[in-house]
Amino acid sequence: MRTLQFSAVLLMLETIALGGQPAPELTKAPFTYILDYGPGHIRSPGYIERIRQAPPTLLHLGKDVPFTHNWGPIQALGGENQAYGMRKPYAKEDYIRRLSPEETRERVADLTRLAADLHQAGVKWVTPYICSMTVGGHPQRRAGFWEFFDSWDEYRAFGLGPRPAADPFEWLQVTPEGKPFFFYTFQGDFYPAYEPNIRFAACQNHPEWRYWTERIVENIARCGFDGVFVDNAGSLRCACSVCRQKWRKWIDGRYTAAERQELFGAASPAMGVASQPGLLWAETQRFRCDCLKEHLKAIARSGERISGKHFLVFPNGGERRPEHILHIYPDADLIMFERSVGPNGTNPGMVLRPVVEDIAIKKYNDNVFEYKFVQCLRRHVRPILLTRPGYNLPRAERRLLEMNLASAALGNAEAAAFGGGGGFLQGTDPALMQVQKQYRDFFERHAALYEGLDSLAEVAVAVFPDLAWLEGSSQHQLEVRKATESLLDGHVPFDYLIADQVAAASLSRYAAVMLPRVSHLAGGQAEALRQYVEAGGMLVVTGEGPELDDKGRPLAPPLRALFDMPAGSQPLAVKQVGKGAVHASALPGQWVERGAGREFSAVAGPETAALSKVRVSAFCRPGAAHYVIHLVNYNVPLGVEGGDPQVQRDIEVALRLPGIAVAPRVRCRDPQGAESELSAEVKDGKVRFTLPELRIYKVLEVTGS
Repeated sequence: MRTLQFSAVLLMLETIALGGQPAPELTKAPFTYILDYGPGHIRSPGYIERIRQAPPTLLHLGKDVPFTHNWGPIQALGGENQAYGMRKPYAKEDYIRRLSPEETRERVADLTRLAADLHQAGVKWVTPYICSMTVGGHPQRRAGFWEFFDSWDEYRAFGLGPRPAADPFEWLQVTPEGKPFFFYTFQGDFYPAYEPNIRFAACQNHPEWRYWTERIVENIARCGFDGVFVDNAGSLRCACSVCRQKWRKWIDGRYTAAERQELFGAASPAMGVASQPGLLWAETQRFRCDCLKEHLKAIARSGERISGKHFLVFPNGGERRPEHILHIYPDADLIMFERSVGPNGTNPGMVLRPVVEDIAIKKYNDNVFEYKFVQCLRRHVRPILLTRPGYNLPRAERRLLEMNLASAALGNAEAAAFGGGGGFLQGTDPALMQVQKQYRDFFERHAALYEGLDSLAEVAVAVFPDLAWLEGSSQHQLEVRKATESLLDGHVPFDYLIADQVAAASLSRYAAVMLPRVSHLAGGQAEALRQYVEAGGMLVVTGEGPELDDKGRPLAPPLRALFDMPAGSQPLAVKQVGKGAVHASALPGQWVERGAGREFSAVAGPETAALSKVRVSAFCRPGAAHYVIHLVNYNVPLGVEGGDPQVQRDIEVALRLPGIAVAPRVRCRDPQGAESELSAEVKDGKVRFTLPELRIYKVLEVTGS
């Protein structure tokens, strides 16, 4: 059996970290989260009392700030970039009316009281909204932000310092032709939500936009807030002179002149473009990611300078961008996945779409990839999921996809089981808040079930987000999703492996590793995989095997040969390599156990369609025979009139748990139910026990004697 004690695995991973990668971080306790962009929070005892009834760990407010990023000090509160972007006669209120310095002092006092009251009500972290890039107004008419900029010196008492020398129009992101770059296109003379003004995108590399952003954050910290939510945190497509200078320094630091000439055809290559995928485009994107990562760190430091303590930085930008999570956000505190669009919405649970009479089509939503990818990085960042029934749907269809009390519980359970310390968004509906309160109370009472653990898995799936830049294609990520669904349906605990983790020490913990349509592989990674297979591991390759290295050059023939299969191979072809084997599979749904000739499933009982939608996740405390197993039931109907969850009964659980040779103690807990103990046995090398019933979520603690 190819399973190492996890203390040894962590030691090896820490050894890898000494070579330039940070030491891996273990799991943290999950938390509860509410987003509330409403405008009526200050001077509202009723709002404080409402939160006090069921306070979340994290409360994310809108632009409840002294100085908004896009307009400066304005009358409106709450909302995000688009909200409250107009004034009379284009809106009912003078939302962007500039506050006087005296009014701004009153605003600071109100916000300071708000932060204190929310903390006293039981909220741990209060974080208002800022944006990484948005500026609103009209430079010619000196409206919006330009009006504030021209009056900058009136606000020097708020720690703003001297007014920047360059006009804000010079801070903007620009195209290679030097024209302003717009992320949100519009027709006509104004951006509709800002009528009659324009929404511009500032360059995060421009020193004077950086300067303004830091002053915004310092004033937020002075009010007693714990951090900031940063929207559009991955939005940088600029070709201004500052970016070009930074690019030159960056690319020169990564490649010698000879290498630049060989790989890019020029000793001084310009930034690449998306229409020409390949190494230059990948390096351009890595450069921009590095700039954005630096910007987030500057935001954190500016808050810490004022607060004297850690300042939470909470960016948006995870959805459909695993490459950004890998390169921009690994050291942020949290990363939001704004999952707004899906064929059946994105709220977790079971979708029942009526066809005729009592016949309905059944579909399932989960967010496992998003949670688990972040957890498997083993970095500081933790995931947050924002899910919705979907935009622009008819009311009748939305009713089928809305979150209800059971699916809200499922969302919190999913974060707990897969996120390594994640959170799930709920609104301020009182009934939903009570569900969330149950989960917060449970997480805090049983924090030891979630903290300081590493994942337990015998199977791994390689996830190389940079392939989207190198190939200009999403085929690898689509194949990863197929493999993920197959493993989840088969109850197989698994990890994701990013490129830096494809090394001999980390591969040795797995009995099977999958390369899902991986086209590029660094020579060191290919060599590590060769050693892994020769030592007895199983490698499964779907699609064409890797032919190029990470620089786009052909892999060395001895390494390329590892992935070559005989012409005319069957859908599941096998090639022996040393003590192990390489499998070429066109069937990502059937590859693992058939190829290995052994069971990886954590569920031993007879399979049913409903049971296949019970998801399993497993963790281990390093250096101890102490395991935590999560079971999550996705047979939870969505919708306003969604029925009760379809309870799964008598689930036979069977797992290989190193260090447990005799019957262990199994304690079963449920945030919405009673605790119990289950009898267990060790048979055929696995710990086995039966879970009598699973409504939504159970967390099982297994300890050896």
